[in-house]
Amino acid sequence: MTASLLELNEVKKDYHIRRYGRVIRTSNALNKLTFNVEKGQIFGFLGPNGAGKTTTIKCITGILNCDNGTIYIDGKNIENNGFENKNKIGFLPEKVGLYGSLTAQETLKFYGGFYSLSDSIIEERGEELLDLLGLSHNLVKTVREYSLGMRKRLALATALLHEPEILILDEPTSGLDPRGVKALRTLLLDLNKKGLTIIFSSHILSEVQELCTDVGIINNGKMIRQGSISSIMKTVEKTAIKLSLRVNDFNEKNEKILNKNKYISILENKDLGKHRKIILKLKEDLIPWVTKKLVENGTKIFSIEPHNTTLEDVFLTETESENEA
Repeated sequence: MTASLLELNEVKKDYHIRRYGRVIRTSNALNKLTFNVEKGQIFGFLGPNGAGKTTTIKCITGILNCDNGTIYIDGKNIENNGFENKNKIGFLPEKVGLYGSLTAQETLKFYGGFYSLSDSIIEERGEELLDLLGLSHNLVKTVREYSLGMRKRLALATALLHEPEILILDEPTSGLDPRGVKALRTLLLDLNKKGLTIIFSSHILSEVQELCTDVGIINNGKMIRQGSISSIMKTVEKTAIKLSLRVNDFNEKNEKILNKNKYISILENKDLGKHRKIILKLKEDLIPWVTKKLVENGTKIFSIEPHNTTLEDVFLTETESENEA
């Protein structure tokens, strides 16, 4: 059984809105949040805006203290092993803050000092990272001369300099062009193969689906779904699938018949010229019923094709059902 490298147990965090020194409103950011990340995973951390993702990351990295609950890294409570646990984490925030007047080597030397690394280790490890990240040919330039992609790669080098066990990335592809995104993906997969556990927080669901092994979906400060991407998508497929039909003679009568069934939703009804494209959301066992009803009412079906479930489907299904509860 794989050991958990990171565990959050009923973590709670509130923000107090004050006016003239008095609390006028309390915002519940994390509501008994519980989840775990196992060693070797690339864990996709998902949630709509305001769900609590950034607050969670700040609590894990020690930027914020949680109000209640516990966070363990490698079995140790971070409250009792603050410095030791911070040394196990590498963090790349969404907004990269580096000193514009420093070169790449000077930047690594500056940040390496926070981890009490010797100059020789910083130099040796830094040279390796700059070469790995494609920055070894820009050693004379200062950070202010770097493009956004180069600054992100340098920030990633600072996060990896002390050889952490967990790398936490908050919206790492934000602002990168497609080539930069592909290069980052390749690098992260290579680092993961070498044993690095990665937590990847992103709004780009296709990127998470392609890169991550496991996923956790957070909403309203609590974990609403966690597991391997494949298992979560199979669960959603059992609940409802998307069906694409190309038809002729699809009229209002047919539409009313489908709309009367509460287990069927018409997602798209589009005229393609020769045919009409209908996309339905329905339970899989209703497919024979749908085709039977349409044919009985004069609709000619030219093609019928199930849609593959994507992580975006899962995300929308889970967060919408949570918000309706």
